[in-house]
Amino acid sequence: MKPALIATDLDGTFLGTGAALLPSNLAAARRAIQEGVIFVVATGRPRRWLDGLQKLRDLDPVVISSNGAVTSRLAASHPDHLHPVKPESALAFAAALPPELETAFAVEYEYGWGREPDYPVGVFSATEHEAPLEELLRLGPVVKVLARTRHAGTHAFAPIALATAGETLQSTFSWHDACGTVELSAPGVTKGTALARLLEKLDIDPAETVAFGDMHNDLGMLELVGHGYVMAGADPCLLGREFTQLGNHYDGAVGKQIQLLLDN
Repeated sequence: MKPALIATDLDGTFLGTGAALLPSNLAAARRAIQEGVIFVVATGRPRRWLDGLQKLRDLDPVVISSNGAVTSRLAASHPDHLHPVKPESALAFAAALPPELETAFAVEYEYGWGREPDYPVGVFSATEHEAPLEELLRLGPVVKVLARTRHAGTHAFAPIALATAGETLQSTFSWHDACGTVELSAPGVTKGTALARLLEKLDIDPAETVAFGDMHNDLGMLELVGHGYVMAGADPCLLGREFTQLGNHYDGAVGKQIQLLLDN
């Protein structure tokens, strides 16, 4: 049966090598929208990192960004929903982490970002603000906080962050790195809860939807929908569950599966 809604992660899922938008995936998304299927992009990326989707701009899909903190149309200048992190929660989290981790922080605003001076920059673009965390949190609503340590990998750091966050922050991760990196949102903010809110607004039964993902931050979304698909090489936390494993993201596995779903 053709799904009423298709939601997909971007990096490692819908995008190919080098975060390129594959023509076959683009064609599948266009076909889905043209056939009346709601197409949703659900990503950990902030809104400022969506330039690669400009070829879909004319179809104006729904975009859930910053791990569920922001929901908007791709072409919209302002979001429909924005759920900021409470500064006091972020500061309490930072203070409670083991000091030997020497954790450094960055923050994402709706359209910008800032980092502490010792935050490992990695793949990020030019820093817009460089200051201590407390000052960064005062510069505007923060939709996501990133915490990085040089003393543990992501899989070792993630459970420490989860325990430290407790019920005051939502902790997840979307990539593996020698510098362990976790992403913190307001409590209860995930791709899954953002998608659930959208489904309620559209009066769509989750059983009539599908989703594609590859990382921990996709888990809530994959558990919500009627059928979840995970990529080859997906994070171990997604394996051994009732999800269907597909091929590689760089081979256009998502587009191929969408075409099959539309053919049924």
